[in-house]
Amino acid sequence: MNVAPRIAVDTSIAIPLLVASHAAHRRVRDWARGRRLSLSGHASVETYAVLTRLPGDARVSAEDAVALIDDRFPEVLALSADSAITAPRRLAGLGIAGGAVYDGLVALAGRRRFFAGRFFAGGEPARDLAVVVARS
Repeated sequence: MNVAPRIAVDTSIAIPLLVASHAAHRRVRDWARGRRLSLSGHASVETYAVLTRLPGDARVSAEDAVALIDDRFPEVLALSADSAITAPRRLAGLGIAGGAVYDGLVALAGRRRFFAGRFFAGGEPARDLAVVVARS
């Protein structure tokens, strides 16, 4: 049996995947079909925060947000304590700063796995510790 590799994603994938009214929902849903997705790094907590603070009817209760995340992302990839401690030095060594640090945390947590965090914003998928940030 051929098992699909696990793919580490961040909030920029999780929210459109979970929120049917999101403008990118259909595109992300179609891309995700058949893929084994995991939330990576801080993205599990960030996804929970966003789901529980969406505007209007899109907002979900805390309990429903947890159920959505648990159902769609059964595995959360977290940094080890040692990786969290060394993350600033590693990211600085890679030239990663500012808001891209959060993408770097996802990449560090999902190391050796595919990182799709900015794929739908026009960037290319990154592998290992490389992080691609879309430019607007």
